[in-house]
Amino acid sequence: MSRLLLEVTKLQPQDIVVLHDLDITVVTPDTVTAADISEIEISYGWSTEIGKKILADPTSKLRWVQTMSAGVDYMPLAELADRQVMLTNASGLKSVPIAQSVISYILHFARGLNVYQTQTHWQEFTDQYTISELPTVIFGTGNIGRQIAHYLKALGGRVYGVNTSGHPVDGFDDVVAIDNLGALPDDIAVVVDVLPGTDTTVNFFNAERFATLGDLYLFINVGRGTTVNQADLITSLQAGTIRQAALDVTLPEPLPDDSPLWQQPNLLLTQHTTWAENSSAGRAGNLFPLFMKNLPSYLANQPLSVNVVDLTRGY
Repeated sequence: MSRLLLEVTKLQPQDIVVLHDLDITVVTPDTVTAADISEIEISYGWSTEIGKKILADPTSKLRWVQTMSAGVDYMPLAELADRQVMLTNASGLKSVPIAQSVISYILHFARGLNVYQTQTHWQEFTDQYTISELPTVIFGTGNIGRQIAHYLKALGGRVYGVNTSGHPVDGFDDVVAIDNLGALPDDIAVVVDVLPGTDTTVNFFNAERFATLGDLYLFINVGRGTTVNQADLITSLQAGTIRQAALDVTLPEPLPDDSPLWQQPNLLLTQHTTWAENSSAGRAGNLFPLFMKNLPSYLANQPLSVNVVDLTRGY
């Protein structure tokens, strides 16, 4: 009997052919019927509207959800756990463009481009830095954090990581536990936030945390907007204890036109677009090959092994 897959995230025609050859029938949010709801086994992407219907059906056959994003804070994790539904994310899919964006943020400020882009007459600005002069700590040592560290090391940087346990990770000069930030060097200049959005990371970067980290040259967030207390960040930017900041994620999104974040001259805002790359248009342009790494295991009733989310921890 054919298995049913709900195509929320766009599949290419050749992808559908591959699935068809594996006896998987594809339905879309536009073609799904009431009778299909209980029969859907795999959700490729997630529709809140249809997902609620699936999870409300006691006879639902849903067993696996593949998200188009690395973060899964928007997913009904508790319900999925109750129903023993497996969840895989897109971690690592956009590590390269995101990491390159982070490097561009650092160089934008370090090489004085933020000053020169607004000048309309000749005025030398030489308060510039090289990567080796800006010791950096990355909060989050997963795929994205490791890629950022790789680029920084290639440019001569000194790079530290922060994760839950402080376990060593290749590519970092040292890694400390998230509850042992006092073990970080005193000369940290740049903080990169790649934390996931969980209950434990809400407002993690607040006035108290900024005070612990000391004066910073640059604060960057490419993780989740929920991890930063934006009012405290603005206070630090205005006081000069954080000299500059770059945010790709905010709370809320889209950011309203009247948000005070837009008014901070030492803050660079991008609109959750660090994932973008021309050769693979869209947030999930190259998701299917990642999905296919797990599909054979699923069809063989074996555990999934790639990008499996711990539904309790949320990442």
